Amino acid sequence: MKPIRLVLFLISLNILACSESNTKDSNKVNDDRKTKINLKSDIVFLNQNIDFSSVVLTIERGAFHYDKFILKDTLITFYPSSESLTGGNDNYTQISEQIISKQTRNKFVRKIIEDGFFKLKNSYSSNRSCNSNLTVTFKLNDQSRKIVSEDFETECPELLIYIEQEIIRMHNKNLKRISLPG
Repeated sequence: MKPIRLVLFLISLNILACSESNTKDSNKVNDDRKTKINLKSDIVFLNQNIDFSSVVLTIERGAFHYDKFILKDTLITFYPSSESLTGGNDNYTQISEQIISKQTRNKFVRKIIEDGFFKLKNSYSSNRSCNSNLTVTFKLNDQSRKIVSEDFETECPELLIYIEQEIIRMHNKNLKRISLPG
C-alpha cells in the first residue's frame, strides 16, 4: 500500500511542479506585455477599446475673453465670461451648445492623441508682457492632462492652437479669438 501512496504523491508533486512552471511562464509573458505597453503607451492607448464617450476636453481662453469651451462626449458647450470685453456680438456673451457626430469626435480625439498631447510639457511660458493665455485640459478614460500656455501667439505648441481652432470650428458659432490692437 505504501508504494501506491508514494506513486500518487510523486504524481501530485509532478502536476504541481508543471502548473507552477506554466504560471511562471504566463507571468513572464504578461510582464513582457507590460513592458511593451510602458514603452509604447501611446500606440497601445490608441489600439485599446477607447470609450470615446468619456472624453472631457476643456479649452480656456485668456486675454479679454476669459471664456471656455467644453467638449463632453458629443456636446460642445461655450461658457462666456461675465467680464467679456468682446462687445456687440451676442454670441460671445451667451452660453451656446453644439452637438457633433461621434465620428467627428472620435477623429478629433484620435488626432489629439496621435499628435502627442500626452507628451507635451505641463506649461509653456512667454517673454511677452501682453499675453493671451490658453489652457487645455484633456480627460479620456483614466488619463488626464492639463497644459497651460501663457501666450497663444508665441511659445504655444501647434497642437494646442489646433485644438482651440478646431473646437471653435466644430462649435459653429464663429467665436474666434479676438486680438486687441497694439
